[in-house]
Amino acid sequence: MLWHIVKRELFEQVSSLRFALAMLLIIFLMLVNALEHIEEYKIRQTEYKRKVSAYLTKLEKNSSNLYNLVLRGPGALEKKPSSLSFCAHGSENHLPKYVLGRNAGWSSGAVLGGKRYNYNGIWRLKYSGSPSIKATDIFPTFLKIDWILIISSFLSFLALVFTFDSISGEMAHGTLRLTLSNSITRRTVLTGKFLSSLISLGAIFTSGVFVNLLLLYLSKTLQLNTEEWSRIGGIFVIGLIYISVFIALGVLISALVNNASTSLVILLLIWVIWVILVPSTLGTIMSGLNLPSDRTGPHPMYFMRNGLEERYIGRGLKDEAPTREHPPTPATLLWAEFLNEEARESQRLNKAFLMKQIHQIQLAREVNRVSPTAIVQYAIESLAGTGFQRHLNFLKNAEHYADEFNDFLISADRSDPDSLHVPFVREGMSNKPVPFESIPKFQDRVSLGDMFRGAILDVMLLVLFFFVLFGTAHISFQRKEI
Repeated sequence: MLWHIVKRELFEQVSSLRFALAMLLIIFLMLVNALEHIEEYKIRQTEYKRKVSAYLTKLEKNSSNLYNLVLRGPGALEKKPSSLSFCAHGSENHLPKYVLGRNAGWSSGAVLGGKRYNYNGIWRLKYSGSPSIKATDIFPTFLKIDWILIISSFLSFLALVFTFDSISGEMAHGTLRLTLSNSITRRTVLTGKFLSSLISLGAIFTSGVFVNLLLLYLSKTLQLNTEEWSRIGGIFVIGLIYISVFIALGVLISALVNNASTSLVILLLIWVIWVILVPSTLGTIMSGLNLPSDRTGPHPMYFMRNGLEERYIGRGLKDEAPTREHPPTPATLLWAEFLNEEARESQRLNKAFLMKQIHQIQLAREVNRVSPTAIVQYAIESLAGTGFQRHLNFLKNAEHYADEFNDFLISADRSDPDSLHVPFVREGMSNKPVPFESIPKFQDRVSLGDMFRGAILDVMLLVLFFFVLFGTAHISFQRKEI
């Protein structure tokens, strides 16, 4: 009996004008998305390759002297563009695209033993990419036609259009009373209406996805591996769950009221609040909060460095310059200790500033999850390899590489028998060339497991939204007088 109701409802929906218009709309949007992505992806890939080439060229130039690498670092570490950015691209323009592995940006000098001794801070990671990280990436962006926009805005609206009169419309025409006069439970009727709407919208969504992927494939832009196809499959499933949430909402409101017009007005109001006002308003409020800034007034590192230098001067830092004498002199060891501690403290302050920004954005994202639109954005971005979660993975990759790079510097220094092996002071390390092939190169990778783990919370929240709405619709329909 359930499938009889599903087939009847499905036939009515597929033969309706709204189904045809919905199909044309989604296919058109998917075509526009594919055409935009083809040109944009080529530009982004070309730019990424150019920057990586510049990074490798600079790294090779600095390899002429090991201590050049100690001072200047590896250079700009670029974030790899996602091959699935056509699915989710909105937040990418708000996030930094690189991390700088560069010189400390400070130098000083002192007169020691009648001679001037100049010293510099060793390299470190600097997280101030372009543009600077900010809270505006937490809310959905409606400027790019990607899968997120099509799913979160258009398909959710179509779900309400397909269901606003599913119960109230039949009540007004008296067909619902006639249906329930047979040996059919209300649960069966409600489930049949839900499934028919899901199949109809699923067919529309599937058609749009097929046209989108086909166009990308024919343009030779889409060259995906098995892992990336599995991520597309995950995004497709998330889209269906999100559509189910709004179908359940439409059925619920239609079951609560007796008039289809009233149901449509209420659903449109909820859609505007849920999909547009809540995410955008919360995002605007959160982006207006006072994020910590490293650009106003004296930097905390300035005070840290001055205090550190005063403490080491008290231990005799500027009484004697470091030398290349074997074994290392106490002055050489003290200078090495000072430069190492300065680098550690500087990195700690830099990381602390970054973590304050990240914490505030994560807090804003948690608040924004009251809207299923924000939830589906975060989930799809995680699987597409874009957005804030992807950026956190990129930062983790950069930090891991920084440790690997420093380990290499120490290892390369130990291979030089003429070196004092005292990192990272100039006189204590090798100044010989380093084979470029032996230097570790930065590779930005994210595992499939990380992507799915980043999306699991949001998927669970979407499923919870669905069960609450559909369960409430079932209870309301059971108690409704017909």
